[in-house]
Amino acid sequence: MRTDLLTGGLIACCMFSSALSAQDTSQEVVAAPHSEIVWSAAPDVLPESVAPEPEPEPSSGPQGGANTPGAPRGKPAGGTPGGVTPYVFPSSSEINRKWLLNIVGPKAFVSAPFTASWNTWVINSPSEWGRDASGWTRRFGSSLLDNGINTSTNVLLSRISGQDPTYHRCDCSDGWGRTRHAIGLTFMSYTRSGSLAFSPAKVASPFAGPLVTRNTIYPDRYGMSNVASAGAYYFAGAVAWNLIREFIWKAP
Repeated sequence: MRTDLLTGGLIACCMFSSALSAQDTSQEVVAAPHSEIVWSAAPDVLPESVAPEPEPEPSSGPQGGANTPGAPRGKPAGGTPGGVTPYVFPSSSEINRKWLLNIVGPKAFVSAPFTASWNTWVINSPSEWGRDASGWTRRFGSSLLDNGINTSTNVLLSRISGQDPTYHRCDCSDGWGRTRHAIGLTFMSYTRSGSLAFSPAKVASPFAGPLVTRNTIYPDRYGMSNVASAGAYYFAGAVAWNLIREFIWKAP
């Protein structure tokens, strides 16, 4: 009896051991192909972001050279005739600087001596001041005062109307075009958009100075008729000054 039980137990143990061995073998067989798939597929499946990007080929620029990233573009050759820069509406500080230069700068100390000398030794006006040094000095002072009032009136009215009171050379190259430009800017001004428009400030300002001086420091016989003639005289002087700045001297 005991022998049969022992024999049956041994047989059961052998069968249980064989089943475990078979199960382990089947797991290895299944795992091995899975492992081979992982290792064989890994080198082929790469993220696109890891793939190196091809380097861009240098393109040929307009001058035949290569355009490298970050390299500045060259300025176009040439420019406006006579070296005139494109028009830009001046800032307030620039207008103030030119206003001061027109009052105490070359324009004032060229026109005032000429006017004083002409009125003293050519036409003797006003005759009450005489033809001596004292009369010349009084005419010189009144001319400076006229210029200061005229210039200040032009700047003030131009600011109110949104116009440019300063002078800019023509961007043309022919002499007749530049002459018309110089004459035109005695009664026209640039607007903020860069277009030319009629300027009430430039037309009225030449009469502002004579209106003050002829009714104050000049002799009592001077009146509005003298204001009109003196204003026309200063307007003609503005034409001459524009021609000088256009063809001879580029004012700062």
